[in-house]
Amino acid sequence: MEVPQKSYYKSDIEALWKKVMSGDRDAFKKLFKHFFAPLYNYGYRITPESENVRDAIQEVFFQIWKYRNKLTVPDSVRAYLFISLRRELLNKKKAGQRRDQVSNNYYIEEFDTLFSYHNWEEILELKEEESKKLKSAIKNLTPRQREVIYLKYYEGLSTEELSQMLNLRAQSIYNLVFDAINNLREYLDK
Repeated sequence: MEVPQKSYYKSDIEALWKKVMSGDRDAFKKLFKHFFAPLYNYGYRITPESENVRDAIQEVFFQIWKYRNKLTVPDSVRAYLFISLRRELLNKKKAGQRRDQVSNNYYIEEFDTLFSYHNWEEILELKEEESKKLKSAIKNLTPRQREVIYLKYYEGLSTEELSQMLNLRAQSIYNLVFDAINNLREYLDK
Protein backbone atom coordinates (compact mmCIF):
# COMPACT_ATOMS: atom_id res chain seq x y z
CA MET A 1 0.00 0.00 0.00
CA GLU A 2 1.74 3.13 -1.19
CA VAL A 3 0.93 6.45 0.37
CA PRO A 4 0.89 9.38 -2.04
CA GLN A 5 4.09 11.29 -1.45
CA LYS A 6 4.73 14.96 -1.62
CA SER A 7 7.30 15.54 -4.33
CA TYR A 8 10.54 17.02 -3.04
CA TYR A 9 13.37 18.55 -4.99
CA LYS A 10 16.97 17.85 -4.09
CA SER A 11 17.21 21.25 -2.40
CA ASP A 12 14.08 20.50 -0.34
CA ILE A 13 15.56 17.20 0.82
CA GLU A 14 18.84 18.89 1.73
CA ALA A 15 16.88 21.50 3.71
CA LEU A 16 15.07 18.70 5.59
CA TRP A 17 18.42 17.02 6.23
CA LYS A 18 19.88 20.22 7.66
CA LYS A 19 16.84 20.61 9.92
CA VAL A 20 17.28 17.02 11.09
CA MET A 21 20.92 17.81 11.87
CA SER A 22 19.73 20.65 14.10
CA GLY A 23 17.22 18.40 15.93
CA ASP A 24 13.94 19.20 14.13
CA ARG A 25 11.64 16.21 14.79
CA ASP A 26 9.06 17.28 12.20
CA ALA A 27 11.73 17.38 9.49
CA PHE A 28 12.89 13.93 10.62
CA LYS A 29 9.33 12.56 10.31
CA LYS A 30 8.93 14.10 6.85
CA LEU A 31 12.24 12.64 5.69
CA PHE A 32 11.25 9.22 7.01
CA LYS A 33 7.80 9.32 5.40
CA HIS A 34 9.20 10.52 2.10
CA PHE A 35 11.83 7.80 1.82
CA PHE A 36 10.17 4.84 3.53
CA ALA A 37 8.39 3.41 0.46
CA PRO A 38 11.32 3.73 -1.96
CA LEU A 39 13.72 2.33 0.63
CA TYR A 40 11.35 -0.53 1.40
CA ASN A 41 10.97 -1.41 -2.28
CA TYR A 42 14.74 -1.39 -2.72
CA GLY A 43 15.43 -3.33 0.48
CA TYR A 44 12.86 -5.98 -0.40
CA ARG A 45 14.85 -6.72 -3.54
CA ILE A 46 17.96 -7.34 -1.45
CA THR A 47 16.20 -9.56 1.07
CA PRO A 48 12.55 -10.47 0.52
CA GLU A 49 11.79 -10.53 4.23
CA SER A 50 9.44 -7.71 5.06
CA GLU A 51 10.23 -7.49 8.78
CA ASN A 52 13.98 -7.45 8.19
CA VAL A 53 13.62 -4.65 5.65
CA ARG A 54 11.41 -2.61 7.97
CA ASP A 55 13.81 -3.16 10.86
CA ALA A 56 16.77 -2.12 8.73
CA ILE A 57 15.04 1.08 7.60
CA GLN A 58 14.21 1.92 11.20
CA GLU A 59 17.81 1.22 12.20
CA VAL A 60 19.12 3.55 9.48
CA PHE A 61 16.85 6.34 10.65
CA PHE A 62 17.58 5.61 14.29
CA GLN A 63 21.30 6.02 13.58
CA ILE A 64 20.64 9.24 11.68
CA TRP A 65 18.72 10.68 14.61
CA LYS A 66 21.21 9.40 17.17
CA TYR A 67 24.21 10.91 15.38
CA ARG A 68 22.48 13.96 13.91
CA ASN A 69 24.96 16.30 15.60
CA LYS A 70 27.88 14.63 13.85
CA LEU A 71 26.32 14.39 10.38
CA THR A 72 27.32 16.40 7.37
CA VAL A 73 25.23 17.13 4.30
CA PRO A 74 26.02 14.38 1.78
CA ASP A 75 26.22 15.06 -1.96
CA SER A 76 22.95 13.17 -2.29
CA VAL A 77 20.75 12.45 0.72
CA ARG A 78 18.83 9.92 -1.36
CA ALA A 79 22.00 8.00 -2.28
CA TYR A 80 23.21 8.19 1.32
CA LEU A 81 19.97 6.60 2.55
CA PHE A 82 20.00 3.84 -0.07
CA ILE A 83 23.66 3.02 0.61
CA SER A 84 23.01 3.00 4.36
CA LEU A 85 20.06 0.64 3.96
CA ARG A 86 22.02 -1.68 1.69
CA ARG A 87 24.90 -1.78 4.17
CA GLU A 88 22.54 -2.45 7.07
CA LEU A 89 20.78 -5.31 5.27
CA LEU A 90 24.02 -6.93 4.14
CA ASN A 91 25.49 -6.65 7.64
CA LYS A 92 22.39 -8.31 9.09
CA LYS A 93 22.59 -11.03 6.47
CA LYS A 94 26.28 -11.69 7.21
CA ALA A 95 25.62 -11.70 10.95
CA GLY A 96 22.83 -14.23 10.44
CA GLN A 97 25.09 -16.45 8.36
CA ARG A 98 27.86 -16.23 10.98
CA ARG A 99 25.34 -17.04 13.71
CA ASP A 100 24.07 -20.06 11.75
CA GLN A 101 27.63 -21.28 11.11
CA VAL A 102 28.59 -20.91 14.77
CA SER A 103 25.40 -22.70 15.76
CA ASN A 104 26.08 -25.58 13.37
CA ASN A 105 29.68 -25.85 14.57
CA TYR A 106 28.43 -25.87 18.15
CA TYR A 107 26.03 -28.72 17.45
CA ILE A 108 28.66 -30.76 15.67
CA GLU A 109 31.45 -30.21 18.19
CA GLU A 110 29.48 -30.23 21.42
CA PHE A 111 27.29 -33.22 20.77
CA ASP A 112 30.14 -35.28 19.37
CA THR A 113 32.11 -34.83 22.59
CA LEU A 114 29.09 -35.38 24.84
CA PHE A 115 28.22 -38.79 23.42
CA SER A 116 29.65 -41.66 25.37
CA TYR A 117 29.83 -44.56 22.99
CA HIS A 118 30.07 -46.92 25.92
CA ASN A 119 26.57 -45.88 27.07
CA TRP A 120 25.23 -46.47 23.58
CA GLU A 121 26.83 -49.90 23.54
CA GLU A 122 24.98 -50.71 26.76
CA ILE A 123 21.66 -49.26 25.62
CA LEU A 124 21.74 -51.11 22.32
CA GLU A 125 23.45 -54.22 23.77
CA LEU A 126 26.16 -54.13 21.13
CA LYS A 127 29.13 -56.39 20.69
CA GLU A 128 32.60 -54.94 20.36
CA GLU A 129 32.71 -55.04 16.55
CA GLU A 130 29.32 -53.40 16.39
CA SER A 131 30.49 -50.50 18.56
CA LYS A 132 32.73 -49.29 15.74
CA LYS A 133 29.67 -49.19 13.50
CA LEU A 134 27.85 -47.26 16.21
CA LYS A 135 30.44 -44.50 16.23
CA SER A 136 30.09 -44.10 12.49
CA ALA A 137 26.30 -44.25 12.71
CA ILE A 138 26.17 -41.46 15.29
CA LYS A 139 28.43 -39.31 13.16
CA ASN A 140 25.95 -39.73 10.28
CA LEU A 141 23.08 -38.25 12.29
CA THR A 142 22.28 -34.61 11.67
CA PRO A 143 23.40 -32.18 14.39
CA ARG A 144 19.77 -31.65 15.41
CA GLN A 145 19.17 -35.40 15.68
CA ARG A 146 22.30 -35.83 17.83
CA GLU A 147 21.14 -32.99 20.04
CA VAL A 148 17.65 -34.42 20.53
CA ILE A 149 18.96 -37.93 21.18
CA TYR A 150 21.47 -36.59 23.69
CA LEU A 151 18.92 -34.46 25.54
CA LYS A 152 16.28 -37.17 25.56
CA TYR A 153 18.35 -40.23 26.46
CA TYR A 154 21.33 -38.77 28.32
CA GLU A 155 19.72 -35.84 30.09
CA GLY A 156 16.28 -37.45 30.41
CA LEU A 157 14.29 -34.48 29.11
CA SER A 158 10.67 -35.13 28.23
CA THR A 159 9.22 -34.42 24.82
CA GLU A 160 7.42 -31.39 26.25
CA GLU A 161 10.64 -30.04 27.74
CA LEU A 162 12.48 -30.61 24.47
CA SER A 163 9.68 -28.90 22.61
CA GLN A 164 9.97 -25.79 24.78
CA MET A 165 13.76 -25.80 24.84
CA LEU A 166 14.24 -26.20 21.08
CA ASN A 167 11.18 -24.17 20.10
CA LEU A 168 9.75 -27.08 18.12
CA ARG A 169 6.34 -28.73 18.17
CA ALA A 170 6.07 -32.00 20.08
CA GLN A 171 5.41 -33.84 16.82
CA SER A 172 8.68 -32.49 15.41
CA ILE A 173 10.51 -33.85 18.45
CA TYR A 174 8.90 -37.27 17.97
CA ASN A 175 9.86 -37.20 14.30
CA LEU A 176 13.48 -36.25 15.06
CA VAL A 177 13.83 -39.03 17.62
CA PHE A 178 12.12 -41.57 15.36
CA ASP A 179 14.25 -40.61 12.35
CA ALA A 180 17.46 -40.67 14.40
CA ILE A 181 16.74 -44.13 15.82
CA ASN A 182 15.76 -45.42 12.38
CA ASN A 183 18.95 -44.00 10.88
CA LEU A 184 21.00 -45.67 13.58
CA ARG A 185 19.25 -49.01 13.04
CA GLU A 186 19.62 -48.84 9.27
CA TYR A 187 23.28 -47.97 9.54
CA LEU A 188 23.93 -50.74 12.06
CA ASP A 189 22.04 -53.32 9.98
CA LYS A 190 24.32 -52.76 6.98
